[in-house]
Parts: sequence; C-alpha cells; structure tokens
Amino acid sequence: MPSLEWIGKDKVIAHHQDVPVHELVHQYGFTIDGKQNKPTNSNNMVIHGDNLIALKSLLPTYEGKINCVYIDPPYNTGEEKWVYNDNVKDPRLLAWLGQLVGKEGDDFCRHDKWLCMMAPRLQLIKRLLSFDGVIAISIGFHELYNLIQLCREVFPSKQVVVVTVQTSGGKPKDGFNYSQEYVVFVAPKGFSPNPSKAAMNEYSSAYHAMTLAGFNQENRPNQVYPIFIDKETGVIKGVGKSLEELIQSGEYNGDKKDFQFDYSAPEGQVAVWCVTDKGHPCAWRLTPDTFWKNWGKGYIKVYPKTSKHNKNLFSVQYLAEGIISKIESGEVNTVKVSSNREIPTIDVVDFTTGGINIGTIWTDKNYYTVHGSNELAAIFQKKNVFPYPKPKALVQDILQRISCKNSLILDCFGGSGTTAHAVLNLNKEDGGNRNFILIEMMDYADNITAERIKRAIQGYDWIGKIEESIYHKKLTANNLVNFNQFFQEANEIRQESISLYSKVTKPTVKDSALVVLGVKQINGKTQGLGGAFDFYELGEPIFIDDILNPNVSEDSLREYIYFSETKLPLNRKRTCEDPYFLDNHKGTSYFFYYEPDHETVLNDKVLSHLITKQSIGEQFIIYADVCLLSDDTLKRLNIIFKKIPREIRKF
Repeated sequence: MPSLEWIGKDKVIAHHQDVPVHELVHQYGFTIDGKQNKPTNSNNMVIHGDNLIALKSLLPTYEGKINCVYIDPPYNTGEEKWVYNDNVKDPRLLAWLGQLVGKEGDDFCRHDKWLCMMAPRLQLIKRLLSFDGVIAISIGFHELYNLIQLCREVFPSKQVVVVTVQTSGGKPKDGFNYSQEYVVFVAPKGFSPNPSKAAMNEYSSAYHAMTLAGFNQENRPNQVYPIFIDKETGVIKGVGKSLEELIQSGEYNGDKKDFQFDYSAPEGQVAVWCVTDKGHPCAWRLTPDTFWKNWGKGYIKVYPKTSKHNKNLFSVQYLAEGIISKIESGEVNTVKVSSNREIPTIDVVDFTTGGINIGTIWTDKNYYTVHGSNELAAIFQKKNVFPYPKPKALVQDILQRISCKNSLILDCFGGSGTTAHAVLNLNKEDGGNRNFILIEMMDYADNITAERIKRAIQGYDWIGKIEESIYHKKLTANNLVNFNQFFQEANEIRQESISLYSKVTKPTVKDSALVVLGVKQINGKTQGLGGAFDFYELGEPIFIDDILNPNVSEDSLREYIYFSETKLPLNRKRTCEDPYFLDNHKGTSYFFYYEPDHETVLNDKVLSHLITKQSIGEQFIIYADVCLLSDDTLKRLNIIFKKIPREIRKF
C-alpha cells in the first residue's frame, strides 16, 4: 500500500505514546432541573481542554469502549489561525508546529502541519474505538485525499468510504463552485449501515417515475412517444406513435435531435411526454407495446402534477420487472386493487426495497451549511455565535446510520455542541439510550458548547416561523376524478385563511396530496429533549517527572493504577473499611497503598490490615513505597510487590 509522507512524520507517528494522562476534574453536572455540584452519572461528558491530552486521559476508563466517533476537524483552508501546538519532544518541530498556518501562498508546509496534528489524535481514537466501532469525519477538499490515506495507514484492517454531501445551493462569483463537503467513514470490512430514517419511517413505493433521464430522441427514439390521458379522470386512453415508428412510416423526415413534442390530443384528453422535472426532453423507460401491456395488467400509475418547467399535467409511474416477477410468481402477495377505472391498478402493500437505501452522494437540503448557522441563531437568539456550525440534521443522520440505540459516541472537536444535540434528539425520536463524550479545547467550551446542550435539554425560547396544514387531501386512483372539486375547496379555504396567517400558499400537489399551508410568525419555546451531562476541566498530569503528582485526587490515581493492570475501568468506590483495596479481577486482588504526604511501608502489620474477607484472592498485587516483607513471605502468600511510582506502567 502506498505510504503518505510528510515533514515531521517520523517525530509524531508515535507521539501519542508520550502524551501524559491527566486528571479529569468534575466541575458541575446538568440535568433538566439545572446545574448541580454532584455528578449526574449520566455517562454524558463535556471536557474542556487540549483534545490530544483529553483523548489520552480517557483511556483508563474508555479504551476499547467507544462505539462511534464523529469529528469535524479543521479543514485547513488556510484562513484559520493554528491553535494546535502539541508538545512533541523535538524543539525544532515544536517551534514549527507553533507557527500560525496562513494562506497556502504564505505557508507551503501547512498540509504537513495538519497531518502532524491529525496523526496522533487518530492513533488515540484507534485505541478508544471498540473492535466493531465506526468513525465518521467531516472534511473539505483541501485535506480530503491526505485524510483518506492517513486513515488507511492508521486503520489498515478497516474499509474507508467517502460520501459527498451537498452543503450549499449557491453559485460562486467566479471560479469553481465548491458547494460540497465530504464525510470519510472508517468502518470494519463487511459493515452495513443502518437504513436511513426515511427508509425506516416512510412508505417506500414500489412505483418509480417512468422518465429515463440521460437518454432522449437521439439515442432512444423507440421510447419517445406521447401518452394520452383523460383530463378529468386520469385514465390512460392510449399511446401515440414513437419517434422510431414515425421515421419508419415516413411521417417524420428530419433529424432526431430536432424532433419537437406535439402536445395536441383528442378532446377531453392531454398528451404527456417524456420530460424531466427540469423540463429537458428524455425517454420513457418502456417501449409503447410494453407500456400498454403493463397498463393492461395494472402495473402503471398516474398522478396529477404541476410544474413550471414542463407542460405535463400528469406524472406516469411504473413497476420494474423485478417487482412484477415477484407479483406474478406469488412472492409478493400483499396487493390490493383499485377498481374505479377501466383497467384496475395494482397497489403493492408493505413494499420494501430490500436494501439500505444509502448512497455515497447526499443532497438533502437540510444539510446546507446555512441551517447550522440558523439553528445556533435560534438557540442563542443572536447571529454569528460560531463559524460554520454543522447542521444538526446532517450529524444526526450520520449517527443514526452508524450507531445503535445504546452506543457511546465521541466527538473530540466538540465545537458548537452539534453532536451532543444530535444524540439527544435522536434518543428522543427513537427511544435510544446513546451517550456522548465531547471534547473542546477553546474557552467557549462552557458558554457555547455546553450551553447549547443545556438549552437543548431544557428547551429554549425562540422567534421564528411555523407552517400549518390548512388543507390536505390525499389523491388516490379512487378520488382522482374529483380533483377539480378538491382544487376549488382548497382555494376557498385559502381565501378564508389569508387574514389568519402572515402567508398562505397556493394549492399545490405534494407527495400525492393537494395541500395548502399557512405560515405564522411566532414567539415560542422548544420542547426540552431531557437528559443530563457532566462538565469536566482537564486537570493536572498523573505524573510529574516520573513522580506521582500529589495534587491529583486519590480516586483518579486509583483508577489509573487499576486500568494499568487490568485494562478495565475501576467501578468499585473507596471505602473506610478497605481504603487501599482496588478490586478483584480474575483471581487477583489489587491494592494501592498510597498516601500523598508520607511514605508507605508494606510490613506484616500493614498486610494483616490490608487483606480482608472482601479482598481475598488467589494472588495479590500490592503497590507501596517500601516493602519489608521477606521473599519467603511474598512467595508463600503469592504477593507481587510493586514500588510506587517506579513500577507503575505508563501508557
């Protein structure tokens, strides 16, 4: 596999091993009732501090425990100020990393610096990730290809997949239009994402549009023809000759590309041609004979449609050969028949596509960057709270596709708190119990990152617009004959409602229904999502010059020691009866005989107090400053003595 080379790689590739573990100091808890001094025990965390150190400091509790990671690191556009100055043990590299990253013309090494920043963080994420965990990374085009290769090097056993996300509908003043970003997924080979929310919660029709974009009268003349439909009932009355038939009969002698669609039709009927939603000529998916045969069997549907781009008053849909074969073989047996028309239409009930319906190009307008800014403006009631926040819909959809209902989700570039907000909202929607850990190094970790989460939990006041459905009439094959009546009703209701709303839409066919919407300007309060979290500051390092830091809490030291031995979090609390006992694991009892203000000596008297009924095991590992027990005693009682701090393993 090709290797990615950059300035400083040899210095930072193993830098994560030298990063010290720090204490995580609890500042406050937050629930729907507000702030509290004691921990919430919610397993949701916001950590303020350098994300490289914070990631390392999570290891004693969370190594191999993180199910999902979503991060939105700097895109390295050349416009940001560089705030990452990792303590690499090389003065030259340290000074170099500490320089501001300017525009590309000012700093030709900025891509190298970005890689020096990302590499050790991905290495620590790798240690925190569970064996089946999935990573999603938002990135722009500046570092996309570097990130792909870096992920392949750090995670050689996993697959790397890139999704393109449209983030803007605008057009540039000049040059190329970078209206998209990317999400790089790192997942186990064979991983299948969850079905999209739309695929799970919305009815998936077996019918599809019969227009075949990308083909037209030049390359598919036998699939270009008019379909004649009764203007009032929506019943298909016949099909006209295809362009191929007109050429063969001598009725058309011009170039295929110059062929013009003729919308004339018998009285009471309209002609429907193969035209895209944008108004461009295309071809039908079926030839005239196949179309008419399928119509006769009930495999064609017609819906009313209005468009400013083409003259078609109806949309024609069809059943693909695959579903038809399943119907005719009896594999699909949940069908019903609408019988108000000359030829009944088969309606497939409980149809599922059988796939996960997730592509690598996402074009949902809810993913546009402007929605992220608008969301923050609504939450904080002011603009420009945070530059380029991710839309909650995008992050939530990413997490919904890669997480389970009880997943632990990490975001070490916490930013405006979108990930936590998305997790809370997702839990609210599907009844999940996902937890989040957010890390943010900047000073706004409390007043923006955590503050947003607080408001999401409790609900927040906002000023905005809401849409209400004033008229909604589902259009079916049974009632389509009454479309004009429905349209008149919708118009009457619209006129009656104009004074009640700031805006009322015209009757419009949307999702097979005739609808009228009313828009109101309101002052309201969002419903709180509930939940809780704890806010932590990154405290002092566990070690100072290879000596245990006396300023670190004993609980943090105990957790560190136990994890260094077992690779497990310490869940047992310290008690007065057994103040030095950590816990039992696989027949071994662990003790940390430590006092910050004086030396501890392991002797016969101390040993008699240490080992109680609760702490009896087949083997004993005891940390102390000095051991006065004889070798025979240690061997006879199966005791392993470890000196503080020399024999405490660093990781």
